[in-house]
Amino acid sequence: MLAHALDILRLLSESPDPLSATEISQKVGLHTSNVSRTLRVLIDAGYVRKPSYHSFAPDLGLLALAGSAARHHPLCIHSAAAIKSLSTQLELQTSLAGLFREQIIYLQRCAPGGEPVQAGTMKFPLHLSVVALRLLLELPQAKAIDALEASKRRYGWERPTSKVPASPKECLQAASDALQDDVLRLDAWNAPNSRQMARLLTVPQQPLLALACDGNKFRIPAAMKHLNETANQLITTLTSLS
Repeated sequence: MLAHALDILRLLSESPDPLSATEISQKVGLHTSNVSRTLRVLIDAGYVRKPSYHSFAPDLGLLALAGSAARHHPLCIHSAAAIKSLSTQLELQTSLAGLFREQIIYLQRCAPGGEPVQAGTMKFPLHLSVVALRLLLELPQAKAIDALEASKRRYGWERPTSKVPASPKECLQAASDALQDDVLRLDAWNAPNSRQMARLLTVPQQPLLALACDGNKFRIPAAMKHLNETANQLITTLTSLS
């Protein structure tokens, strides 16, 4: 029951439009009667609403739950200062993220001169995200390719430059070839002048995370130095929470 409810909530939260019980049952692989029972429980709890007689959508309870989890999650609380400092030092956009299925989960994102923006998902194709590709390189090849295929079905496979490979398998190989000393560096991948770097953070008893910076052409040695220093600082800080 709980697993089914979570599947339904995820489906509704990712859908741009309300869904009927029949559409939900088809997507989650459950009988409509089971879906209807679960929806009634979620409606009573305030996580799902009915915008019309036959449709269902996320309710405010789900937003409140997600917002509270983000505000109080230790990974978010204890990474903000380091992400902001890195963005200030490099004058680049910086981010700390993990991967859930085919979605990027940002714990922190910070633009130059701005304040860190806490956790959230981003509807963005994995093959164009340096942080996603760095995390995918840690998965078994078949699982990583499956995630890229799922992203392709959901978001398409845009190729903004000739550097972007034509298929998930080729993309994963190109990312592997671009990995040096634990840092994935992509030049002219998303745009002719773009440059992206991401390094893995391995913290005991925590999900795999990646620290990234991106912008237009920037000096590699300085960026690499600050990226590694911040990564090591975050590993130390987050390890103390485990």
